[in-house]
Amino acid sequence: MAELGEPLSERELDVLRGLAAGAGNKDIADELSISPYTVKTHLRNIYTKLGVSTRTEAMTVAMQQGLLVLPGAAVVEGEAIAPVIALAGSSNLQDGDRSSPGEIVLNPPRPVTTHRWRNLSLALLLMLLAAAALAFLQWRDSNRNAADVAPYEEQPLGDTRWLASRPLPEGRAGQAATAIGLEIYLIGGETEGGVTDDVVVYDSRERVWRQAADKPTAVTQASADELFGEIYVPGGLTADGRPTDVVEAYSPSQNAWRRVAPLPQPLAGGLAIAEGGYLYVFGGWNGESTLSDAYVYDPAADSWRPLANMPQPRTSAAGDSLTGRIYIVGGTDGTAQQATCFIFTPPDGAWESCPDMLQPRAGAGATVLLNKLYVIGGTNDTAPGSAQGELFDPNSGAWTVLNLPPGSTPLLQPGVAHVENRIYATGGERGGALSDANLVFSPFVYQTFIPAAPSDNGD
Repeated sequence: MAELGEPLSERELDVLRGLAAGAGNKDIADELSISPYTVKTHLRNIYTKLGVSTRTEAMTVAMQQGLLVLPGAAVVEGEAIAPVIALAGSSNLQDGDRSSPGEIVLNPPRPVTTHRWRNLSLALLLMLLAAAALAFLQWRDSNRNAADVAPYEEQPLGDTRWLASRPLPEGRAGQAATAIGLEIYLIGGETEGGVTDDVVVYDSRERVWRQAADKPTAVTQASADELFGEIYVPGGLTADGRPTDVVEAYSPSQNAWRRVAPLPQPLAGGLAIAEGGYLYVFGGWNGESTLSDAYVYDPAADSWRPLANMPQPRTSAAGDSLTGRIYIVGGTDGTAQQATCFIFTPPDGAWESCPDMLQPRAGAGATVLLNKLYVIGGTNDTAPGSAQGELFDPNSGAWTVLNLPPGSTPLLQPGVAHVENRIYATGGERGGALSDANLVFSPFVYQTFIPAAPSDNGD
């Protein structure tokens, strides 16, 4: 595993040079004859070793450390004042420079005896322009619509209301999931390469996946929700198996992450739900015990405060906000899966019970669609072969079975969210293997009725 301060490998330096040339991940992969996912792995190692989280920061630190020595550096008494970016073949290169196309080269330093500050200002301006160009390329790569990807025709799964949409780029489980507009965001989780900082976005209209900016802190067993146009991800389990108190917020409009006030304590497996302009976190595991703690985050004050504890400790529970109240269902108390249902009312901070689910389950996903709570997946030790979901109607106070596609195996830790009138269950773990499936459930069947024109006799 890469560590801060560790020297970059030759291949990592190759990837770094590709960044400096403005190449995207796919272009770097083609140039080096490796896969885009291998490029992402090298980038992750570069970020870790340099102590950065973005391409622009990586370029800046690489310049500071002399890993990328750029031409036109102004020097006074043997010390470089500021570098200036130029590529091989440009008019800035001097006689004697030798480079391959696109490679950054070093001109011999030229002593500065006059106009020192003018040269310094010019160099700094060029650095800022280069950083802006790199930021634009990163934004372009992350938001590039996959127009060259063939249209995907969703396939019905048996005689059900389930469809199979375009699969994930790779199998993953334990990811945080939420939807904004017509897009579903899957954040972190665990892939074949381990706990990941990868963020992928599904455009439900175009049915294509794209990459977004990596989450600065890689986590699994975290949940997320949208608050004022940003996606908040509190806590989670890091690659070393420890819960974290880090809370990070993602801005889709900026394609950028920022860190906000940390949780009062590290936790993984907590349930994050936004309601009424606040973010609530319930339960979780702090590395030693399952928690009954509940907290609320005020984005205006950037602070957390404790709430009345849950009736029982829970981790890996599911839930969502329904008719202004927050439902927390299932999960485990640290010894066994539970079928319990609790309701938290934000205005008065009161807890009450609701009818138990039809069966215990932990590690499920949940979403609310038209005032019904849909719960999909999860493990159940008392009925390990069960692969069905459930839905709760608060008007009748009853749970009913939500049938999954025929032949489905139990689905653990899927990403569940809804877009308009469709529910998406993405990824998860099936039979001990990571799934790349992207399942879509349409609860409603629309029919169009055309009134018949009256006959001449008025019938």
